Amino acid sequence: MGALLGIDGPRLIFQIVNFLILLFLLQRLLFKPILRLMDQRATKIRESIDEAHRMQQLADEIREMNEKVREDAKRDANEILEGARRMAEQYEASERERARKEADLFLERQREEIQLERDRAIAEVRRIVVDLAIDAAGKVVEQKLNREDHVKLVEDFLAQTQAAGDGRV
Repeated sequence: MGALLGIDGPRLIFQIVNFLILLFLLQRLLFKPILRLMDQRATKIRESIDEAHRMQQLADEIREMNEKVREDAKRDANEILEGARRMAEQYEASERERARKEADLFLERQREEIQLERDRAIAEVRRIVVDLAIDAAGKVVEQKLNREDHVKLVEDFLAQTQAAGDGRV
């Protein structure tokens, strides 16, 4: 029956044996190394994906740490600024107080100086008044005065006193 179909038995067996040898050789020499390479490649891809996940987690952790550090730095900067502001306010207040004290001291010195000048002026007016009174008394003693001369002498005395000072004794 094999001859009717054009199948040669020994040749068919020979081709089957050749096919099995080729299949064996392909499996040994080609399929196993290719499968091994594909398995290795799949393992490397899995490892790369795992490494990428680890790196992503590490990046997330670093990002969180950076955020915390930035928040801490911002808080520290705000604290430093607040401290500097408080120090500036304290310095301003102390300088204002020092300036007020210096102004008060200056005013007190000026008042004392004015009072001293006033006292000197009053002493000078008194000295002048005393000198005038002595001169007037000397004139009264030297001449005998009637009522009109007496009034004229007092008016002259008052005029000289007003010319010498402000009229206060």
